[in-house]
Amino acid sequence: MKSLCYIILLYLCLALLAAGCSKSAPMPICTVAEVVAQDCEAGWYVLKLEDNSEETAEKTGSYVGQLRGGYVTTNTLPEEYRQIGVKVSLRLELNGSDGPRCAATALMHPAVKIVDVCEGTVSVTAR
Repeated sequence: MKSLCYIILLYLCLALLAAGCSKSAPMPICTVAEVVAQDCEAGWYVLKLEDNSEETAEKTGSYVGQLRGGYVTTNTLPEEYRQIGVKVSLRLELNGSDGPRCAATALMHPAVKIVDVCEGTVSVTAR
């Protein structure tokens, strides 16, 4: 009888583990970003994030993440958006292990990785 209880308990634990691992990871919300400049290293671009992520998250029930506005830099910007003044809606994650190598910089921006380009607002403003 004791071994039957242990087997049932083992199966229950395995079922809970399988159910917990089957959920997909939360996706960060879409944030509107404007390409403002090329960074000091080729292929890196500075983006200005609009600070409306908390409003959007409340409406959609999405994950806000650590990026709430300000400036960031990325090297994963798709080719079609690599123009100064382009606004695009993106899903971003911090990329702490990578960043541009600059000789002398007064201001460094956090490096991010673009997870996805969201459908919706893409505009070009003349500069």
